[in-house]
Amino acid sequence: MSAEQLNLSRERRRAFRAGKFPEDLITKDMIKEIVHQIECPPGTPNYKEFKVTEGMLLTNVPKNMSPPIEYCDHLVKINDVEITSKKIMQVTIYRLAKANKEHTLKFTVRRVICMEKIIEDRNIPPNASIRKKYDKNGKPNSGYYYYKIVLVYFPRSKLGINVKSYGNVVYVESTDNSWGSTTRRFLYLGDAILKIDDTEVSNLFHVQTALRNGLQQRGVVTMIVERACEQGANNYVRSVLNFQKNADPQIPQDAILTCKERLEYLNKNGFGPEPKSIYRGERKYDPDARISLEFKLGEKKPTPKNVIAKKIPAEHLNPTSMIDCPSYLKEPKKD
Repeated sequence: MSAEQLNLSRERRRAFRAGKFPEDLITKDMIKEIVHQIECPPGTPNYKEFKVTEGMLLTNVPKNMSPPIEYCDHLVKINDVEITSKKIMQVTIYRLAKANKEHTLKFTVRRVICMEKIIEDRNIPPNASIRKKYDKNGKPNSGYYYYKIVLVYFPRSKLGINVKSYGNVVYVESTDNSWGSTTRRFLYLGDAILKIDDTEVSNLFHVQTALRNGLQQRGVVTMIVERACEQGANNYVRSVLNFQKNADPQIPQDAILTCKERLEYLNKNGFGPEPKSIYRGERKYDPDARISLEFKLGEKKPTPKNVIAKKIPAEHLNPTSMIDCPSYLKEPKKD
């Protein structure tokens, strides 16, 4: 799920690029104005490295400016110059870099900060650990904080998480901290996802379905997560993250292509004559031949009629390996 991209509706995509979010989900108190001051060497930054949407949401910045600047921050001012268009932004940055001396860029941005700690127990979902009975062999039922997170799926962003299921609980296994990740500011490793919108989740299928449906329809989902904060809970979550199921080894791509080419050749030209057996044939018992014993289920010893002697044509390469061990080597010497 880390790099998966979802298809928003055209209307929703245009609204998000213009910085217009659903007011019932993204309230005004969630949008905070933040000021970042960044020291810049002479001749930097390059104004061409800044890209914005029509609503002045930053979609690309120089690598040394992320963080503190995050994906789709709404650019308001640069050094107290109000930015209302892409041209004004480029001219402002160009003039500062052209001075060819050290300077400070002060970015004023508006950012959607939608992470709230849950204080009241009645807002904690029933599948939370603190609502379960104590089990000495199971997950601790104390030592957790609970957070309500609102995820906004900006256009061309990525979800940025990988999850795993253990004991009917879905944990965040890894996060993508690169530019454009939706969840890198909100989710930590080991966070347990309890609820997405109005759906309580207990396995990977529930999480994938709820996230995909919510983000594609509205572009915004509300998530409740459980985060360990005490030693016992942390130890349990760490053991869950370290637990790995046996995965099938991945076959190299060149090996797959070679097998496909060989299969096409065999289908076209045929598989040729039947392979010749390595055995010379069945015959009566021969002490110098390698034998295999076949007997019915329940019989303690094979009967002579069920003994089949088989010789292998390649025995001339190492004949001693086909000879039965002499009896005097099998029996221990007597004093």
